[in-house]
This record gives sequence, C-alpha cells and structure tokens, in this order.
Amino acid sequence: MAELLINEFFSTYPFHMFAYLPFHTNLRYPGKITILLSVLAEIIYLAVFAILVHAGFPAVSVQYLAIPILGFFLYHLVQANIGIVTFQYTFVLDYLMVIRASSFFICRQFLHCGFYTWQSGVTTLLLVLLTTRFMIKRLTEIIDSLSAIQAPAIWKTAWLLPFSATMIIFLLTGNIRDGNFDQADLFARVLLLVCMFLISHTLIMLLRFFKDQAEAAAKSETMEKLLEIQSDQYSLLTARIQDNRRARHDFRQHLAVIRDCADRGDLASLKNYLNDYENMFPIQEVRTYCKNYAVNAILSFYAEKAEKNGISMQVTIQMADPPVIPETEFCVLVGNLLENAVDACADTDAEIQSFIRLHVVQTGSSMLSITADNTSSGSPNWSGDKLLSTKHSGYGIGTESIRMIAERYSGDARFRWKDGIFYASVMLNPQV
Repeated sequence: MAELLINEFFSTYPFHMFAYLPFHTNLRYPGKITILLSVLAEIIYLAVFAILVHAGFPAVSVQYLAIPILGFFLYHLVQANIGIVTFQYTFVLDYLMVIRASSFFICRQFLHCGFYTWQSGVTTLLLVLLTTRFMIKRLTEIIDSLSAIQAPAIWKTAWLLPFSATMIIFLLTGNIRDGNFDQADLFARVLLLVCMFLISHTLIMLLRFFKDQAEAAAKSETMEKLLEIQSDQYSLLTARIQDNRRARHDFRQHLAVIRDCADRGDLASLKNYLNDYENMFPIQEVRTYCKNYAVNAILSFYAEKAEKNGISMQVTIQMADPPVIPETEFCVLVGNLLENAVDACADTDAEIQSFIRLHVVQTGSSMLSITADNTSSGSPNWSGDKLLSTKHSGYGIGTESIRMIAERYSGDARFRWKDGIFYASVMLNPQV
C-alpha cells in the first residue's frame, strides 16, 4: 500500500503546480493559503484512494476520483471565467496523461517494472521536473492571453472542444493502467497535447480578432456620434449665418432710427430702443474646454446632455493639442467615460444632486491621467474585477474598450464604487 500511495502522490500532486501557477493573479486566496488548500486536496484524494483500495476496489478504477476531487478545489480556488478554468483543467489533464503514459512506457521497456511501483512514480516525477519550466511558461502565456480578452459568450461552448477530445482519448487509452499498452496509445496522448497547443493558439487568434472588432465598433460608434455632433454644429452655424445676413439687412433700418433719436437729442427713446434691440439677440453660451475641436465637440455634447438631465458637470482639461494618443482613440476613451457617467447619473435617485467631474491632466510630454467621478446610487455588477453591462448580458463594452486603449498605450484603467460615487481612472504613457 505504501508503494502504491507514493506512486499515486508523484503522479497527481504535479497537477496543483500546473493548475494554479498560471492563475497566480486570479487566486481567491493568498499564495500560502492556496498551497495549504492544495495539500489538503491531495491528502483528501490519497485518503479516499487508500480507503477504497484497501476495501478491495481496483486501483485502476479508484484513480478516476482524482478528476472530480482535484477539479472541485481548482474551481473553488481560482476566480476566473469558468470556461477558461475548464480549458486550463483539460490542458493539465492532457499533459499529465502524456507524462504517465511516457513513464509507463519507459518502465516497461527499460526498467522492466510495473505501473504501480515506486520506480514508476520516480520516473513520473523526473519527467515532470524536466518539462516543468517549458510547460509553466507556455501555460501562463496562454492563460494570460485568454484572460486578457473578455469573451464570456464564446467560453460558454469553446471549452467543450478540448474537453470532448480529451475525454475520448482518455477513454480509448485508459487501459495503460492494466498493462495493455502500445506505442499507438502513447502517440495518441502526445498528439492530443499537441492539439491542445494548436487549439489554444487558434482560440487566442480568434479572440484577438473579436477584440479588434469590438474596438473598431466602439471607435466607429464614437466617430458616428462625433459626426452627428459636427452635423448639428454645422446646422447651427448655417442658421447663425442666415440670422447675421438678416441682421445686416435690417441694421440699416435700426441705424436710421438711432440717428433720428440722436439728431433730436431724445436720449430716453434712444436707450429704450437700444434695450429692445439688445433683447432681440440673447447671449448664447459657447462651451470651450480645450483647443482640440474634436475633443471639445465630444465634451460639449455630453455637457449639454448632462444639463438637460439636471446633472452638474465639471470639466478640467490640461493637455497638449493634439492629444498624446491618436485623436480618434482619445475621443473614444473620453466619450465612453462620459456616456457611462451620464447613464449612471440618470439612474440616480431624484433627491440626490447628480454630478460628473472629469479631469484630464498631462504630465511631461507623454503621460496623461484621466479621472471621471460621478454619482451612482447603486453599486454596479462585477465579475471579478470586470464590470458587467446594464444594457446586455456580458461585460460592459465601454469599460472594456477603455481598458484596451489604456493597455495599448502602456497604461492602466481602474474602476471602483464607494458610498454612492463611481470612480474611473485611466493612466496613459504611450512613449514607454
């Protein structure tokens, strides 16, 4: 029994290292607690394994319990999309299937020992140590790439492809524990691991494509809005030109009245007439926030929208013209921040005075910080550190677009809610 447990320990404990390390930034608990819980998971499995084998159950069947027991702890300890966790879980299972098949092949061909001997366990451990650096690096890169691209709708079904293939190979080659094993079984498992790398590469390319499409859609929407704003301003400008033409035509008549009052010395009538004339042209407020026309148009658009909804909006802009990032992307970023702020304020309780505070400050030649604070009576819905949309299922397109732009220009975007106020902050440093 002792030799069997040693063999099983060497064969199963590597799972925890390969399963958890790629998710080191998404663990629910600190590293030390996670290690202790992984040890607990292993102890539970080995205890169940020993009890059932001692009761007469075949070890080849009891080993299958490792899949649900270790999987339960993985899903509990990692805070990430369940599809990505399942993908990682499948990947690690495939890797360990190849290691165990290779270990058994070496033991049978060269060491002339059985699958459940201590020699087999040590061989498994040596093969794990020889491949650890490569596998940890590759798995971490894959998980980081997949986690950086939020596509929950795709992951609802994407994990089924590798999982199904793994289960098929696992069932077809599971007889290696009985000693019924040939080179074709080993080749099938190695080929499955290669397929997992190809599937992960394809998924990353696919998700990046969707990410680019989402960014393009967000940029297109903002540009359409900017064109709409420009169209409105053009119509307003055209109307003002027509008004000025009429004013110039009528001015000669007004001038004649003014001259007549002046010639008669009738100052009272002159003052009354000038007051009436002045009231014909009410003062129109022209909002000017910065020198950049496109950015000023976006800011003016949302300022007017906020004013119509009774929202107090304060804007502070201290930056160079043009912005440190392309003008279109800066408009997308600011537009998404203000659109989310206006929507949140519109849903705020009527008795609360809603406000939006936008500050854009440039430091040096490239670093730009943007903060947008606004009232929000209820806390938004979160999934991990990601915001969920209030308009549709899944993550918020606006906030994810902001994150993408920040990451593209060596920056960061953070969002939090506290005491009825939503805080958004973006840092950009494109020349890093």
